[in-house]
Order: sequence, then structure tokens, then C-alpha cells
Amino acid sequence: MADDQARATVRRWVEGINSGDIDAAIAVLAPDYVAHLTGTPGPVQGPEAFKQMYMGFIRPAFPDQKVTILQIMSQGNNVAVQTEWTATHRGTFMGVPATGKTVRVPGTGIFRINDGRIVEEWMQEDLLGLWQQLQPPPAQETKS
Repeated sequence: MADDQARATVRRWVEGINSGDIDAAIAVLAPDYVAHLTGTPGPVQGPEAFKQMYMGFIRPAFPDQKVTILQIMSQGNNVAVQTEWTATHRGTFMGVPATGKTVRVPGTGIFRINDGRIVEEWMQEDLLGLWQQLQPPPAQETKS
């Protein structure tokens, strides 16, 4: 039963992100939550720090972000996921102005759950692939 509850906690987290309700998402984070995320200079510590990072960096650039859990596995209080998120690039991200492009970003994560809350998260996402999707197509050479 603990495995089912741990997976349900991660699913509630994703539902909050997908609905755009960041407060619902961070409601499943423990007060001492720590996230180790691709592209951040160090761990994100605490639900409010996550909210500030997400609302200041991700959501403005990708306001329609939807995360899909492709696979989910758990053992005790650890949950592993394979994810993919899609979104439309509508705001500046990593210095790249909005392109209007739809992007797909795969990721792999591990969550540690305690008392129905996410205590720690390790998420690796393909930010190089995202960056490449946001770039303009290469210039075509013209033959004379």
C-alpha cells in the first residue's frame, strides 16, 4: 500500500503543475523539500523557493506546460518516473525570445516521499534538446 500512496503523491504533484495551480502542486511538498534539477545552479530548497523558481523561470516561457508520466515505479518511499513535457514557447527562456514553437522535453526523476509529501526530488531533463528545439533552422545554402 505504501507504494501506491507514494505514486499517488507524485501524480498529485504532476496534476498541480498541469492545471497551472502552483499552490496545489507545492501543497504536496514537505516543508524541508529539496530539489536537484537540471539547469539550476544548486538545490532548490523549500516549497516557496520552488514556486519562485517555477513561476519566474518556467511558467512565463511555457504557460501551457503539460507533464505526462510515461512510466512510474516505486519501492517503499521512493518513486521513479520517466516523463515528457510539452509546451508552447511563449516567453523568453534562457535568453531565447518566444518562438511560438511547440517543444517536447523528456526527463527522468526520482522522488523520495515521507508522510504523503515529497521530501526530495532528483530530476534530469533534456535541456540541450530543448535548447536545440528553440533555435532557428539552419540557413539553407543557395547554389549559384
